[in-house]
Amino acid sequence: MDEDRYDDDEYEEDDGEPLPPKVEELSLASVPTALKGVRACMRCGIIKTFDQFLEHGCENCPFLNMEGDQSRVNQCTTAFFEGQVAVMDPGESWTAKWLRIDQYLPGVYAISITGQFDRDVEEELESRGCRWRCRPVGMA
Repeated sequence: MDEDRYDDDEYEEDDGEPLPPKVEELSLASVPTALKGVRACMRCGIIKTFDQFLEHGCENCPFLNMEGDQSRVNQCTTAFFEGQVAVMDPGESWTAKWLRIDQYLPGVYAISITGQFDRDVEEELESRGCRWRCRPVGMA
């Protein structure tokens, strides 16, 4: 390999220029920090650990107010989901379009989600005109 082919100045980390929009969006991607104990948001399906939901909430669903509230994380997430798909460019991904997550941030998403929101959470989502991806047991 020709070492002179690469110019170190070309790859400076902080040259003062803003990141391209796609790169900036990818920097916001949320991925699980562990493989055990992951949960899926019952509205959008993003998969993270309980602690990640507790610390940051759901980036796609900030109105669910999970950040810092263990009870709310338990109400709005579930460990009952099937399959996972990593989506890096939701707007261009046919899989994201098929799962109807093409308007969400990059991340790891559940393919199907089993669970049911409490009635008050469902009413809140309905009043906002929000759809959700979870299906009650027996309907998935």
